[in-house]
Amino acid sequence: MKTSWKTTVLCASAAFFFAVPALSEPVMAKAPQTANQAPAFTGEDVGFNTQDPYFLNSDSLNMLYDQVNQTGAKWVRATLFWDLMQPKKNGPINWSQADMIFNSIKSHHLHYDMVLRSAPSWAAGGANTSLHNVAPTDAAAFESFAYQVAKRYLNRGVSISFELGNEENMQFFSMPNPSPYVYTKDMLIPGSIGIRKAAKELGVASPTILVGGFAPVSPQYVPHSVTPVYFMNGIYKYGGKGYFTNVAYHTYTYVSAPDPTNWTFTELTALVNILRAHGLGHSKIWATEVGWATGSGNGEISLSDQAQFTGEEFKYWFSLPYAGPMIWYELVDNQSYDNSNRENTFGLMYNSTYPYPPKPAYKVFVDAIKKADQQANHK
Repeated sequence: MKTSWKTTVLCASAAFFFAVPALSEPVMAKAPQTANQAPAFTGEDVGFNTQDPYFLNSDSLNMLYDQVNQTGAKWVRATLFWDLMQPKKNGPINWSQADMIFNSIKSHHLHYDMVLRSAPSWAAGGANTSLHNVAPTDAAAFESFAYQVAKRYLNRGVSISFELGNEENMQFFSMPNPSPYVYTKDMLIPGSIGIRKAAKELGVASPTILVGGFAPVSPQYVPHSVTPVYFMNGIYKYGGKGYFTNVAYHTYTYVSAPDPTNWTFTELTALVNILRAHGLGHSKIWATEVGWATGSGNGEISLSDQAQFTGEEFKYWFSLPYAGPMIWYELVDNQSYDNSNRENTFGLMYNSTYPYPPKPAYKVFVDAIKKADQQANHK
């Protein structure tokens, strides 16, 4: 199911992550190049964004997760929209869609990167939340929401990571403006407290808590945004140390192949060095969105380039010493053959019939996992 607001929101998600020229911001180091190493991953380290599960019905979601199972990937990423689940202050939480997503993930034996975001108006200073992209300003309320979500789903047979926010360094996903202060004080800290409290009460280990996936953008090219490095420094400045396990980052390179000299990766290297300076040298970066749109429109690439870049992304990403899971954007096109909106054609498969017809990149993706799994099984 597709809605007009979803099209608007998602256009900002992938449309602005570009291979921009080098900026004035200094880069502390180049990402290491060790592409000749054997892939240090298995299907347990790979996953998919699959359209937007919250707006699908059970049959549609199960078809997508059936397809995920066929790839060998083990992670799926899905967003829970707080404003839709609890539209009224002190009102009950509507668990129907969230339960549907969880139950489908569990039945398919997948792992769950759960994104929590989108404050309701009553927890965002009365803001218009019709686009589901407003940052919370009520820390206590977000702590309570995160606690209740974690209490409901932890210790129920699914490996879950919690990703707090999405592209919070862009205005479009952090209305009214991206703010490290607001994010840290009203989302990261209270969300982490709530999740860890639930885990303690359930008697389970504290789960992975991710800083929401940064968009590789700069205000020089994307108005009303801040760089990931600026935002990460702000998280530390405003007391966020200790309230997250790892950081998520979206490794889009627009129409270019993954490369250590691309701004997306030089910015990431600088971010990793910030983590190391604060004692998180062991921390892994989760690439919770990466992919390329196909077609002949602006920002789209050929099918052969998508296939080539997909193979190169596997080799390059998992050669990095800080590489965590890689979650592809995305499995199936929103709307295939749409050259007017590249957001619709990021899939590795066409959304024309079911079973979904594969693009050439799909085979590259599946073969990469199959080869890595075989290597792991022979060690």
